[in-house]
Formats: sequence, C-alpha cells, structure tokens
Amino acid sequence: MTEQSDTTIYHPFVSFCLGGKTVILNEVSYEFGPFIDFLKMKFYLKISTGLIITALIVYWNPQPAASAAETNQSGTLAGITLSSKEITNGSLLLLQIETRKLGPPVSNIRLTFQKREYPVYLHPVDPADNHFGLIAIPFRTAPGPAKLVLSWTNAAGDHSRTIPFRIVAGKYKTDELKVDSSRVNPNKKNIERAQKEARKIKRIYADGSIDRLWEGDFQLPMTSDITSPFGNKRVFNGQLKSFHNGVDFRARSATPVFAANSGVVKLAENLFYSGNVVVIDHGTGIFTIYAHLSRIDVAAGRHIEKGQRLGLTGATGRVSGPHLHWGVKVRGVAVNPLQLIEVMSSLLPARG
Repeated sequence: MTEQSDTTIYHPFVSFCLGGKTVILNEVSYEFGPFIDFLKMKFYLKISTGLIITALIVYWNPQPAASAAETNQSGTLAGITLSSKEITNGSLLLLQIETRKLGPPVSNIRLTFQKREYPVYLHPVDPADNHFGLIAIPFRTAPGPAKLVLSWTNAAGDHSRTIPFRIVAGKYKTDELKVDSSRVNPNKKNIERAQKEARKIKRIYADGSIDRLWEGDFQLPMTSDITSPFGNKRVFNGQLKSFHNGVDFRARSATPVFAANSGVVKLAENLFYSGNVVVIDHGTGIFTIYAHLSRIDVAAGRHIEKGQRLGLTGATGRVSGPHLHWGVKVRGVAVNPLQLIEVMSSLLPARG
C-alpha cells in the first residue's frame, strides 16, 4: 500500500459549494474526481434554476411601462407646449396638448393654475389629436416661479403633470391725464351707476361661450399709432385711479372701428367710464372691448364677422380726447391685446 502524504490541499470551489466552510483534502481524497464533478453539477443546477426563476418573475411581474407623457431630453414634457417659459404679468399663456402622446384614449383633461380650474378646448387645426388651454396671468400677480397642473384620464388610470414657468414683472409706465373732474370723483348717483354696470359686465364675462366662435388670426380693430400701451398706471387729474387694461389708438372722431374676430355682441350701450362701448364674446373665454365710441352700429345678441364695422371712434366716457380704447379679457382677466394676437397666431399654421 502506498503511504499517504501528510500534505493537505484547500479547494476553493468545494468550499463555495459547501456554504463557505473550509474543507481540507489530502492528496488521496483530492484525486476523487467524481465527487468534485458532483459538486460542480450541483452548483450549475443552482445557477440555472435561479435564472429560470428570475425570468419567470420578470415575465409575470413586468416593470411599470413608461409614463404616457414622458419628459424628453430637454427637460420638457413630451406632448406639452407652453407659449413661453417666462411670461409678463398681465399676459396670456397658451398651453398646447398633443393628446396622442398622453396614452390615448384620453378623457377628462383638466388644467389648474393657482387652485383655479381652466377648461381645455379642441385645437382649431387638428381637433382629433390636439387640445389647447388659455391662462390669463392677472396684472397684480407677484413675479416669481409658478406652475400649471395638467390632469387627464386614460385606460391606465388618472395622471397629472406639473408644468413650471416663471412670471416676470412688466415694465409699465405712468400716464398723466386731464379729464372731467366728475369722472374722477363722481357723485353718489354715478358711483351707484358705475357699480351696477361693473356687476353687469362681470356677469357677461362669467357667462361666456365655451365654444370657439373665432376663426383664424385675431386682428387690430384699426390701423393707427398706439398712444397708451397696456398696463400703464392711469393718473387722472393727479390721482392714481387704475391701471390701463387695454391699448389706446390715436384716432379722430368718427373713424371706423372693426371687429378683431368673429363672435357674438354681448354689450352695446353707454357706460359711465367707458362711454359708448361694444363687447364681443369670441368663445373659449375670450372677449374684446371697444370703448369711447361716438356711435354704435351693432346690437347685443348679433353675430359679428371678423372685420365687420362696429361703430365710430369718439370721446365718450372718461377721456382726455377722441381715441379708441381696445381691451381683451380672458375668463374675466384683462390681458395685453397685442400679446393675445401674437399668442393666438401660434395655434394656426405658419403663413408662407
């Protein structure tokens, strides 16, 4: 019989298969190949079984699918377009939504800003796959970071996304105006009249048509120089009384005034401050106002086409001279009319 050696050998593979225990094999036992083969087979069987179990887990419990509205490489939300990431207070913010990128079929689309819900409308060019929302930023909104919240429902459930933007302060100036003192410090009777008229106009804005009554681009109501831009402080006879919620066009009396777009006349009468005024409801929350007219040529309830004559310029109401005051309200909030023309044009195909 061959004498056994006292030399011992450590085999790491055997140690691993036996749970990390140190195994000492002498030369004789190390020669037992079948035992090592058995351990190797046991090891490979464990690995194979683990891979099969992992594959079954992945198959039956897949990772959540990518969100219906993912963020692209630029950090913006896919399918969501803002007219601007920075907007001046007193301006209009336009949100365009590609609903096919929200995981159709999509329903119950909602838009929220400062805890107020805004409606979402069918896109004028591609209503099957696109929507839009209009958010008027009030003139007195403090500058700083802000956000919209877009919510919707699809087959996977309810979803919401936060859309950040920034509000910046407008560079507004001051207008010093001399007017009839009775329009600056009215008597009790005229104060009551003005308050009653203000309530009436507020109801008109609140009851605007949700349907789109306008077609194509909005246009200026007349061609002339602007003598007072939107947002300026209005100092009448040395007293700060208001902020200018429209733009003033230079005009001699009896100059024709035209509708900025199609819609329905909601008001056509004389008001204490605005004088002879026409208010048109264009739908989707948009109203245009034409004030201080010398003559009104339309009546409340009448449908108006874009470019149709509404009346003639004048100097009625609280004025320093003849001109046209043109204003825009979106859901009752005054916005810069010139900026509205620019923003709304982005909804339409670019002109060649």
